[in-house]
Amino acid sequence: MKKRILLTSQTEDNIKALYNYYEKNLKNDRTDIIVEYSSFYKYNKFVHTIIRGSQMIKNYSVVVSDYTTSVFWKAKNGVFMSHGYGTKSTPGNNELNIKKTMDIYKGIRTKIKNVVTLSERDSTYFLRSDELDKCALPNYMPLGLLRNDMLFDKEYISACRNKFNLKYNTLGKKILLFCPTWRGYKIDKEFPITEKDWIKFDNFMGENDWEMIYRPHYMERLLDDKIFANMKNIVTIDFNEEMSTQSILAVSDMVLTDYSSIYVDYLVLNRPICFLPYDAVQYDKERGLAIDFKKEIDTPGPKLKIIDDLIDYVKDVSLGNDKFIKIRKDAQKNFYRYLDGDSCKRVWNLILNLADKK
Repeated sequence: MKKRILLTSQTEDNIKALYNYYEKNLKNDRTDIIVEYSSFYKYNKFVHTIIRGSQMIKNYSVVVSDYTTSVFWKAKNGVFMSHGYGTKSTPGNNELNIKKTMDIYKGIRTKIKNVVTLSERDSTYFLRSDELDKCALPNYMPLGLLRNDMLFDKEYISACRNKFNLKYNTLGKKILLFCPTWRGYKIDKEFPITEKDWIKFDNFMGENDWEMIYRPHYMERLLDDKIFANMKNIVTIDFNEEMSTQSILAVSDMVLTDYSSIYVDYLVLNRPICFLPYDAVQYDKERGLAIDFKKEIDTPGPKLKIIDDLIDYVKDVSLGNDKFIKIRKDAQKNFYRYLDGDSCKRVWNLILNLADKK
């Protein structure tokens, strides 16, 4: 009898990369397994329910997911991987007193067993709290972030850049990607960069052959897109227009962020990163940070306060004066056990070993 493996996702990144690897490298050789892939990113609740119902009546040797699907509880083996790692406490401070949420985390700790991470560092903050630590620890397996395998592929990066240049007329320009995370709370402080500041920055970029992409988080928009409506060198690209964040990272020459784990993804390219942690104290209180902005190995780039700080760093990078190159290399070792583009291969080795177990 063939072994059935389910890959199921809410975000279409790591799990999709895992399925693509199977289609390309394993499908013709491993005829003894049946691999199903489902993504609920675009499905409504009704379709989700129908698909989930059909999965609940099947027997899976292994279920791999980036969320706590009920199918986990039926599977012989479960493998969980988070959407992102590196920057935020999990559970967050704002989740510790929510019973439903904590029960979900307890379910991962007690029933799924195998948790794919980036490095040993992740076991210190991911699925950790006083309450959760009453349960046995899962098997933290630092095998890598699957969606990042493509960032080691020079042909993929070149193809992304060519496609981007044609679509957005950016040939000969450098790209700054601004991608803030979501908060889920009312921010006490005003955003430190005003519309007047953005106009100044837009003019600066036009004079120096740069363009900025504003990539709002799919759960929350930190800034109103209207701010950039009349600017020539700032464009908003949200998830409806371009779902693959990795393709945007591939074309970007610099990333500006706050607490988003996207900079951990971007680290594999060792390109410039800068931070705008203007509400860090509140974020740490509300959500909980797993990084220290005083430690460059955690946050390998300048911490900006005003628009002139950003302009100065862009100038430095343009002139080849990037003093954070070595610091980013040290940060790579801090966040990753492997930097080789073989994360999907390692996770598939894990899946097949679990499926082949008697």
